Amino acid sequence: MSGATETHGGNTAGDSERNTPIASGTATPVGASGSCPLSGTRRFLAKVEKKIDKTIDVFKRKVGPKEKGAGNREASEASTTASTGKTWPIVAQALKMTLSGAVLFIPDPFKGPAEALLNIIDVFEQAKSNEEEMEDLKARCSLLNESIVNAIKGQDERLLSTELKESIGRLVKGIHDTFLATMVQYSTGMAVYVMVEDNSEVVNEANEKLDWILQCFWIENLISGALVLSDVHQTVKGHTLVLGDIYKTVQDQKRWMVQLCATDNHFKSVALDKLKHVPGAAYDSQELAKDNPCFEGTRLKLLAGIGCWMSNTAFEGQETKKPIYVLDGIAGIGKSTVAKTVAQHAAAINSLGATFFFSRDHADRQQAAGFVHTIAYQLACCDASYGRAIATAIDDHPDSLHKVTAQQFSILVAEPLNGMLKQRATPLVFVFDALDECAQPDGLDILSLIITSVSQLPNVKYFIGKLLSSSRH
Repeated sequence: MSGATETHGGNTAGDSERNTPIASGTATPVGASGSCPLSGTRRFLAKVEKKIDKTIDVFKRKVGPKEKGAGNREASEASTTASTGKTWPIVAQALKMTLSGAVLFIPDPFKGPAEALLNIIDVFEQAKSNEEEMEDLKARCSLLNESIVNAIKGQDERLLSTELKESIGRLVKGIHDTFLATMVQYSTGMAVYVMVEDNSEVVNEANEKLDWILQCFWIENLISGALVLSDVHQTVKGHTLVLGDIYKTVQDQKRWMVQLCATDNHFKSVALDKLKHVPGAAYDSQELAKDNPCFEGTRLKLLAGIGCWMSNTAFEGQETKKPIYVLDGIAGIGKSTVAKTVAQHAAAINSLGATFFFSRDHADRQQAAGFVHTIAYQLACCDASYGRAIATAIDDHPDSLHKVTAQQFSILVAEPLNGMLKQRATPLVFVFDALDECAQPDGLDILSLIITSVSQLPNVKYFIGKLLSSSRH
């Protein structure tokens, strides 16, 4: 299981917990060592932020969304597109000021790309093309700028967590690498870059890459609690041009951000009533009401690592691409609290597929009998298209409800959802906790099922709060 899992330990000391990889090798996240802010950083950043605020206000007045009644959607988008060229110098200047401030506090491995990015933006600023792809790229630059500003605004950089600094560093490096791909380098005694602005294919690829980078940044920090969903949504909502096109590659959601904020996408069917699910196993059930999530501002390092794993943001490593994350350690370190927090944060952005919190104190939560039924039922509730597919599977194969666990899972979950899950832009997360409290041999059967399902369910990740103890294998 080492090739597919990350095992992490922890302790009780708030942010001093350790993320201890298994011997098979989880590398330390890029930039984990961090760096101390330079002297005078706070004063400089305060000045930068004031300039950014003024610049963004000017930008919003010129290209922000129109008030209700100010014209139809087509007129608004046309106006936004037409004015982007006029305000691009403002956008570029704001982004450069933000990056100049970020260079002072992001970890050393990211300082070089950030400084190089400033020079690349100078080249990008000279682009004259008014092609649609270039206008989209310019709009994304504004969205990138505001995303960084929202992450740090109002905070003394000395109080920013190391994890947030590293996350901003990864975002900056991702922007640098993406922009660099749109340049042609010539060597004439010194490096000279020219933007291939008329190559629509290259620019389109850059736009799609920036979308992915932004999504990863948002998800990573929404899971860790560093960002608030309403702020992210407001940032995207304020960019009419980007919102209409930025998530066009997502086929199973109308718009990625709209899907993140959806509140009622349930599908109801008589067929689903045949599932004998275990209501108390859900993270938000009454049976688990006494189990609180992490207090705000605690376990930041651990949650940031989980957010990084969930969003696949280890640009220079494969660790976060592993589908199974195991939070292991001695009893009493708060693994169930972390599991509930992960479930809560993932549910808030509609990235939670299903949860099952085992318990030796409840008969229906210490055996495998209702496990698959519960997973299928929760998946059906989290997305209407999943619900229709699962209901159809039940109608077509009613005997599957009484098969062994592996067959139930294959017929009710894997086969109906495989195609739709492939189309997801971001992973769906399953959270299972206290597997060590499941009676044997059921616990081993469920663990085997989880491992097997990795190949059956694309774009699904599994967070396991507690594995089976060695004494029970």
